[in-house]
Amino acid sequence: MAWKSEEDYNLESEFWNPEEGDVLEGDVLLVKKGNYEKLFMIIEDEDGNSWITTQCARLDFQIKKMKIEEGDIVKLTYNGRVGENDAHDYKLEVWEED
Repeated sequence: MAWKSEEDYNLESEFWNPEEGDVLEGDVLLVKKGNYEKLFMIIEDEDGNSWITTQCARLDFQIKKMKIEEGDIVKLTYNGRVGENDAHDYKLEVWEED
C-alpha cells in the first residue's frame, strides 16, 4: 500500500460530456470535492481512457449515499435533463461481488 496524490493520476483526463442515454463504466481512480463543493469522480474505462464527471447535486448525493471510493467499479448513466430546474439526472451503480 502507498500514499497517492493528485500528481499520481492522469490529469489529462477529459471531461465526460454525455448525451441522454450515454453510459460510462469503469474503475474509480479518484473521488474529490470540486470548486462548487460537490463531489466528482475520475473514472478509467476499459480502454484505459480516464474521464472527469460533473459536479452536479444529483451525482454528489449518490456518491455520498453509496459511499463511492477509489477502486470501486461503477456504471454511470446520463438520463438527460429533468424537472423545473432542467437539472442533469444521473443514475450511479456500483459493482458488488456476491
